[in-house]
Amino acid sequence: MEDRSLEDRSVEDRDLAERHLFIIARDQASLWEYLRREFASETNVEVILDRRLGRDRRSAFDRIAPLGPIGETMDDRRTGERRIRDFVAAQLRSIGYAMLRIR
Repeated sequence: MEDRSLEDRSVEDRDLAERHLFIIARDQASLWEYLRREFASETNVEVILDRRLGRDRRSAFDRIAPLGPIGETMDDRRTGERRIRDFVAAQLRSIGYAMLRIR
């Protein structure tokens, strides 16, 4: 039986609690399919297509509003939501996907 230190276990627990969300641009369906296959066995990774339509894009971000880009902590929810929306929109336009780390 392996004897791990408390520090090792706490790092492992933190890693298990952390999730990753890939948001893929609607015109990148092949990337969405590829990433879904690659991460199918990973319980802490979710790959979704961008579902936002037109000017009302808030609904797609309701479930990730408290999150920040790559682990950034958000203090003010409204500022955080806007910052996340801007980050994701810029990433989708420039590289076709956005990856968010969820704690």
